[in-house]
Order: sequence, then structure tokens, then C-alpha cells
Amino acid sequence: MRKERRRAPRTFSNLPLDLCDPKNQAVIGEGRFINVSLTGSLLESRQPLRLQQPIRLLVQTPGKSPFQFAGRVVWKKKKSSVFNYGIQFESVAASLGYARQSMAYKEVA
Repeated sequence: MRKERRRAPRTFSNLPLDLCDPKNQAVIGEGRFINVSLTGSLLESRQPLRLQQPIRLLVQTPGKSPFQFAGRVVWKKKKSSVFNYGIQFESVAASLGYARQSMAYKEVA
């Protein structure tokens, strides 16, 4: 059994999101969370990203305003036609906002 190295527990998710350039906030691709925590997430996307690349993620939940937060790519793994990325969030405040919106989404769904 592997030792858990994460600093915060993860919750499974399947929310779609847009990947945005952090400077001009233009959408550069689409993806979805596989799991998410207060400090980071596992992201799946067809969009190739570089290690240490800053990224802005835009999550849109039904009936709510879009929520945007920042992070960076800390690891990546190619899986058939998609990439899995480890995203480290830039701030805990941003991920707390996402967690609240994620819970609101689960209540609606």
C-alpha cells in the first residue's frame, strides 16, 4: 500500500472546466477535475501543458456565477489520448471558494 503524501484529503469530482491563460484569461482548452482538495487537484485534459506552467481554471456550475482560480502544473502523465495533471492551487482562499461551489453543484445535481 502506498503512503499518502497529500496535505489535504481529496474529493472525487467530475466538474467540467475551462483552462485559461493566466495573463489575458483567454480560454486555451477544456478539461475536468478527477478529484480536488483545498491545496490541489487532479485534472484531465487533451490540452498539452508544461511543468510549472501557471494556469487559470474557470469552473461553471449550474445556476451559479463562474468561479476562477489560479494554480500551476506540478506533474503530468500522458494517458492514451488525454493528459492527467497535478495542479497545485495558488491560494487556499481560492480553493475554498471552489469547494463551496462544488458542494452547491452536488446539491443541484
